[in-house]
Amino acid sequence: MAQLELFPSNKQSQYLETLIEREGNLLKIPEGLHTTPCNHGIHKFAGKFIPNLPRYLFREVLPHQSERVVLDPFCGSGTTLLEAALEGKQFIGLDIDPLSVAISRAKIQLLSEEEINLIDSFWRNHDFNKIYPESIPNVPNLLHWFKEETIAELSSIKYRALELPPRLSLFSLVVFSSIIRRVSNADDQTQKTYVSHTLPKNPPLPSTIFPIFLNRAIEGMRQYSRVLPFNPNGVIKQGDAITDIKSLEFDDVITSPPYIDSIDYVYNQMLEYFWLLEELGIDSYESYKAMRKRPMGFRVYDPLAINGFFKKYIQRSEEQFEQVCQQIGNQSPKEELTVRSFFFDYACHVEQVCAKQSRDGIYVCVVGNSLIRGVNVPTVDFIESIHLNSGYELVDKFNYEIRRHYMKFPRRGNSGKIKNDYILVFRVRI
Repeated sequence: MAQLELFPSNKQSQYLETLIEREGNLLKIPEGLHTTPCNHGIHKFAGKFIPNLPRYLFREVLPHQSERVVLDPFCGSGTTLLEAALEGKQFIGLDIDPLSVAISRAKIQLLSEEEINLIDSFWRNHDFNKIYPESIPNVPNLLHWFKEETIAELSSIKYRALELPPRLSLFSLVVFSSIIRRVSNADDQTQKTYVSHTLPKNPPLPSTIFPIFLNRAIEGMRQYSRVLPFNPNGVIKQGDAITDIKSLEFDDVITSPPYIDSIDYVYNQMLEYFWLLEELGIDSYESYKAMRKRPMGFRVYDPLAINGFFKKYIQRSEEQFEQVCQQIGNQSPKEELTVRSFFFDYACHVEQVCAKQSRDGIYVCVVGNSLIRGVNVPTVDFIESIHLNSGYELVDKFNYEIRRHYMKFPRRGNSGKIKNDYILVFRVRI
């Protein structure tokens, strides 16, 4: 799935309102705020923040010069990148997850009215009853996850989507991906992909909801084309937020790093991956499984290899850090190592970013504290310490209440819901 092309940019858009106000250290976010304008609602995605937040940050926090390039090294489903495009900003998106990259590219590419009409007419009389065996994934226990009729209809959508030109095919495949969990036997509200036997599900057929989701996505693209001041000025790449930073040129950063041992995106989107392995560049089911340990927050290192990191990057919080890790380790040595490995990864990332960022560069980090094994991990404090010991100064800090969670019920005492996100604004020290 090809990268977006770069286009010249010299304007700013002010069509979409933020409706966010700040009182002291708290952002006031109105109830009932519309959070899916344009293409923001094309695909459900765990852990993403509302688009009104990066819109506010672009207008109130980041420098306004149009030539500055904004990087989101954990771009996820592209919320920040889409807002960058709408604000006329140059941007770079990076994510290690190939499905995230595909969703971001589909959301941010601008389709012409002619292309939109072509998609609309192409799917209008689609025959969902025609099965295409070559489009059915070769993965274990497919009939556990989907009914036979559902598999047949999904095969017909995928096969036809691949007949379209690349940009329209990408758009259609992402809409296709957005219905897969809904039409499966798997529970819709949890991050874990599983079939509940206590609350059995009666999923709709793809033929009943694909047209609805497609029409919604088409209307989102039409709105996007109306309010976008010009073609998107950016690039979206699949890559690692540590090792691949050195090849990028950028000025500022807005990002939300993954939470510690919290959202397993690869497993959470397992069924979507099943149907799109080849299109996402994954050669086998075994390669898919190996991806789960690649993202930050799930990589684990040898304790001896990361031992010196803590004295360098968490100097002012070292005692607190050790207490937290030991409390977790008393219950689960494995999760203690996960916590240590996460902050080691994040410090390596920040070091790489600081080395490449312009001397007046701003780094905005949106992050919340975590609860691991019932132990509160003050992630915000530790991340602040890492930045301060990597060449940054803290210039602002505020927070907001998270009201819309991906899951609809708490996860008991192990991880819990993150109630507040903090916005840390750093500047490279000159």
